[in-house]
Amino acid sequence: MSPTQRQRRHETQIEFWIGRDAEGFWTARGADGREGGLFVSRDAAMKFVTSARRGQGVARCAPAPIKLWK
Repeated sequence: MSPTQRQRRHETQIEFWIGRDAEGFWTARGADGREGGLFVSRDAAMKFVTSARRGQGVARCAPAPIKLWK
């Protein structure tokens, strides 16, 4: 896979959802439900996601409150 193809795949694939849970905590949850965490701020959640995946564009804001574990 070329670097360009890898970048396109990376940009279109959602790996994490970020949003608030029912209690108001910021949550980052892997799209597959295998990893995640609770955070005090959106910035902290984004830092976790970008450091875990070493890149940008892998997270999307959840359209509704999300639970850390399904």
